[in-house]
Amino acid sequence: MSLPNLIALGLLYLIWGSTFLSVRILVAYFPPLFISYGRNMTAGLLLLSWSILGGYWVKMPLKHLRVHIMAGMLFITVNNASLAVASAIVPSGFSAVFMALGPLILVIFFWLEGVKPSFKKIVATLLGLVGILLMSSQKGLSIPGKADEFFTGILLLLGAVIAWNIAVFRVQSTKANTYHFTQVCAIQMISGSIPLIFISSMKGDLALLHFDAVPMSAWSVFAYLTLIGSMAGFSLFGYLSKECDATLVATYTYVNPVVALILGNLVLDEELHPILLFASFFILLAVVLITTDKTKPVIKS
Repeated sequence: MSLPNLIALGLLYLIWGSTFLSVRILVAYFPPLFISYGRNMTAGLLLLSWSILGGYWVKMPLKHLRVHIMAGMLFITVNNASLAVASAIVPSGFSAVFMALGPLILVIFFWLEGVKPSFKKIVATLLGLVGILLMSSQKGLSIPGKADEFFTGILLLLGAVIAWNIAVFRVQSTKANTYHFTQVCAIQMISGSIPLIFISSMKGDLALLHFDAVPMSAWSVFAYLTLIGSMAGFSLFGYLSKECDATLVATYTYVNPVVALILGNLVLDEELHPILLFASFFILLAVVLITTDKTKPVIKS
């Protein structure tokens, strides 16, 4: 692995691991949907400008454009928005661990497509399910005062991780991932933000925005989430997806929870509950088993 790719992967670990804490902080000041479309639309427009002015923008066939628009809606409209709403219900580290189920979801998708998983992957899937059940059974892990909404938070997180990996599965199964990352990310982020603007407007979120009451510290977090979490994070993800093996890129899913759990504890004093740590162990072990499995897939007849 080249040094630039190694640095890019390390930055992705840190950046996306920190976004869970950032969103958790911002839900105290902004409506969740605004956090999602505000940062991603801004980052998408900046990437669009970069792509055009830098000469990276090329004509894209309609079939590839449709793939990236669909991926953007799953990445942003469903995944990011669901995470933002869930961040008001469950701790940031909890969300990050749940998102680590991504590789397990991909195994299930391939299984449904006729690719029989290896014994190692079957064991990993069972371990991941144990982790989910452990986490889902602990209402005490919710944010104080949100215990009644805990199951809703679980459903939001489950929907988020499924949506993200449907998009990854779809993009990687086509030849739509050969364009410059600035063009791909711009299309995905803008197309995913537009539906959220309409949904947020219909919900009346604009009436809940009181910009003059938002402290500078929150604006700083919003700027970080926009420029670093969205623009830099998605750019790194797009670059690595094109340059590196998908299995290697997927390792961010089990590094992110470690970063999120540590930051959540240090910054927001989120409890490192023994059950959460135990469930995290099962989930992360499952992901490691999947990403290190070298068994050739068997196509079911």
